[in-house]
Amino acid sequence: MRQIVRRILPALVILAVVATGANAALFSKTYEFKANTALKVGTDIQEGLRLDAIEFVVPGTETPSSTFGGPKVKVTISNVGKTSVTVAIAIAVLNADGHLVGVASGGTKLFPLRAERQMDYTLDFGGVNGELATGTVFHLSIEPK
Repeated sequence: MRQIVRRILPALVILAVVATGANAALFSKTYEFKANTALKVGTDIQEGLRLDAIEFVVPGTETPSSTFGGPKVKVTISNVGKTSVTVAIAIAVLNADGHLVGVASGGTKLFPLRAERQMDYTLDFGGVNGELATGTVFHLSIEPK
C-alpha cells in the first residue's frame, strides 16, 4: 500500500510544479495525515514567510460537525518579513491505497498578510470528503504571490 503512495506522490509534485509554471517560490511538501491534531511545522516557505502549523478538523463521533459544515483544514502562516504578501494554498489528502480522498484550496482573499503578522487560513473540503478520515498522507503546496 505504501509503495503505491510513494509512486503517486512524486507525480503529484511534478504536476503541481508544471501547473504553476515552475514558479521557484512554490513550497511543496508531503506530511503524515492526522485528523483533529495540530501539526506544528515551523518551516520557512521563502524569505520572510513561515508555515507554523496545520490542523485538520474532521467531524466524527468524538468531534461533532460545526455549524458551518464538514471537514476543514486550518493552515497558520507567519509573515516575519518586511513587506506584505498574499498566499495561495492547496492540499490533497491520500489514503493508504493512494486514492485521493479530499482536496482543499484557498488563501488570501481580500487583504495581504502584513509584515510581522500571523494568519490562520481555513480551507473547506467541499464535495468529495466522505472518506477524508481514512487519509494517511497529505500533500501541501503554498505559493506566495
